[in-house]
Amino acid sequence: MLRFTVYDKGVLAPDWPLDSAYLLGPDDIAIAGKVTFKGGQINCKVKASHSIGLCLPFDADSMGRIMLQTCLLPERERPYNLSIELVRHSIKTFLAKSEEWQLFDLDSDHPAIQQWEKARHLFAEALIIDEQAELDKIARKALKNAIKANESLALAHAELLLHWKFASRAASSTTLGVRIHTGRDSESLREMVKKNFDILFFPLRWNEIEVEEGRYNWDPIDRWVKWAQQEEIPFVLGPLLDFSKDAIPQWMYVWQHDYSTLRDLAYEHVERIVHRYGSIVGMWNIAAGLNVNDNFQFTPEQMVDLTHMTSLIVRQAHKGARTMIDLVQPFGEYTSRNKNSLSPLTYLDQIIQEGVQLDCVGVQLLFGHSNIGFTTRNLMHLSSVLDRYMAVELPILVSAMGVPSEPVGDIGGWWHKPWSPQMQSRWVSRAFVIAMSKPNIDSVIWSDLYDHSGSYLPFGGLIDAAGRTKPALSRLVNMRKQLKKPLGKRKKSTKSIVSEALDA
Repeated sequence: MLRFTVYDKGVLAPDWPLDSAYLLGPDDIAIAGKVTFKGGQINCKVKASHSIGLCLPFDADSMGRIMLQTCLLPERERPYNLSIELVRHSIKTFLAKSEEWQLFDLDSDHPAIQQWEKARHLFAEALIIDEQAELDKIARKALKNAIKANESLALAHAELLLHWKFASRAASSTTLGVRIHTGRDSESLREMVKKNFDILFFPLRWNEIEVEEGRYNWDPIDRWVKWAQQEEIPFVLGPLLDFSKDAIPQWMYVWQHDYSTLRDLAYEHVERIVHRYGSIVGMWNIAAGLNVNDNFQFTPEQMVDLTHMTSLIVRQAHKGARTMIDLVQPFGEYTSRNKNSLSPLTYLDQIIQEGVQLDCVGVQLLFGHSNIGFTTRNLMHLSSVLDRYMAVELPILVSAMGVPSEPVGDIGGWWHKPWSPQMQSRWVSRAFVIAMSKPNIDSVIWSDLYDHSGSYLPFGGLIDAAGRTKPALSRLVNMRKQLKKPLGKRKKSTKSIVSEALDA
């Protein structure tokens, strides 16, 4: 059993929230295990012969309440100190990413180097302290500096890549997009969308289309699709299949254990949509979250079969149709709780082997939600997870990027400070830059145009419920504008898109 002592204000913590905690194996792959708390100690029990790590929400002072992880550690009789192990992993990450990104030539006065040196010295100081409460206090200071160093390194890397990527060319004509819940519609809203966004994403929810079994409401989506077609704005439509609680009709639950009937109903549903919109859709999102398996329970073979079936319907109906899938929860921590789920890359590999042809892969980056699996992460975590998908030999679309403009429960955490419109804007100024710097990413879709009751990420819109625009909207639009022309060669004396983001 792996054990960690945890402290709160200099004493052993009386309790510790572990709702989002999970265990890790090699390559940061989530593994099944049990994480409990008792008597100031976190206990990790797992059936594994190899070393394991722990990932959990942690209050990192001014860096926020975010998911952090330890290195892979062997079991031992004496418990580890959680704070010191979180610092150890953060310092290790800095070194590993410096080597991977070839950033060892940063100037000694660069913020990333200065913060890392502070973290390293504090870490060394903590290691020789015998008194555990004092050790924890120093380790927390080291942790804060280590996270700062990692975030600074991620932004430095993003700046280098951006200038390499866009030195002599402008960003694509589909750089910035937004998801639009089609239930709201007005002339002013359409004009704002037309002015500020390059590509639109119209989410399809089965329960909003087939409001009762056999009774359909196509009007909201019809109006937006027709308008986008008239204005020649490219758009993505889907997912065609989504079995999550937010999307599946209530009457479908009768068939959740009858796969044959369920498949037939899904086939009819997909065919109906493809027949209606097939000739005008720029990109079909054929499936979202099937591999998470958090509502209807499918076997891995059934997940692949449903995806393959949907792909065939689209391509047989319209030759040349472009398709994608949407990967939710890209860190894959849900696999530690659901043995019947598939990690994102495993699922992707299996459907490609089955012959599913994809034109791109969507990756969702949603944080700050009260649901387990969406706890806030730091910027290095965000950059690192996108690097994982560089191994996929397909373009990557950030299909939903978002954080709330107000706090959404304790589980969701926060970045640097509790969520507010200003913090939402600060976060997006950095996250957008990191995403767009990746070689295989040319488009970022914001999670919601406006706040609404059916929004998957509460308060994640760019327009609030009263119709007022949030600072994040102007921040996104300004960055889009900067990328509409070549950035030129990187000059230290010139203010870059990254330095402007840091001033936000």
